[in-house]
Amino acid sequence: MKLISLILCVFLVPASTFCIAASAPFIMPPARTAIEQGDLNKYFSKQLVELDTEHGKVLALYSPYMSAIKRGVVVMLPGADQGPLSPHGLSYLSQALTDDGFDTYALQSPELNWQAGMFSDDATNENTSSEYQGPWSEAMLDEYKENLLASFEALQQTLDLNPEQQFVVIAAGTSAGVFSEHLAALPNVEIDALITLSAQLPNIKRNKHLPAVLSLVSPPLLDIVYSQDNQTLLDNAQQRKRWVKRNNKYDYRQRELFGASNEPLQHQRLRKELDGFLRQL
Repeated sequence: MKLISLILCVFLVPASTFCIAASAPFIMPPARTAIEQGDLNKYFSKQLVELDTEHGKVLALYSPYMSAIKRGVVVMLPGADQGPLSPHGLSYLSQALTDDGFDTYALQSPELNWQAGMFSDDATNENTSSEYQGPWSEAMLDEYKENLLASFEALQQTLDLNPEQQFVVIAAGTSAGVFSEHLAALPNVEIDALITLSAQLPNIKRNKHLPAVLSLVSPPLLDIVYSQDNQTLLDNAQQRKRWVKRNNKYDYRQRELFGASNEPLQHQRLRKELDGFLRQL
């Protein structure tokens, strides 16, 4: 009898007395660059150079030269979605090159905007009858390139460059690809050497033209690839050798490191390749 009374009480309770769980509001996660800047300010506050660009604040990790003679300045452009402390060689080089006589500046890579150009009229017309472009659309790649160049130009304006010393740019991945496109257009940028690490463009059309682009950059070029890079990149690297012969770029060198880009032994060999290349200039 008590059980029946309990059941009746439950059914007779008004529905309004029950607590209805409301869905939690969606909160956008913080941007990668913002998290990165927080970490850099916490652990490397005395080594940071703050740059103001039209796209927002950008940080560069600065390390002064530690040899008896200063040989020059090296600016490092990490790959897309990587930070100044990238484990793919740049974190190691930012310290190792200081022992070789270089000031090093490791820039933040731009934030990725996967919606770039998605809502424009041109993008709508292309999506109706276009082929697969690759992981990145051209609009996304162009926006990344614009932001990267803005950061580089802002940093370059703060540098006190000595014409008797070397000014070197080391770029990785997608950053290497878009920066090479910029240099191939023959801008008014005086760079003594460009060093690319696994240069590629995540867009099928643009990546197809990358071998020709690399053969047109004006400064001497050291093109580093790794045996464990993806097959598309390795095939692209073979085409680069053909294009530099066609365009008579005699100051082009390509080296393949056998292993992964995050292996300590490869970092040491990478340093030797860079040092040898820069001393020959």
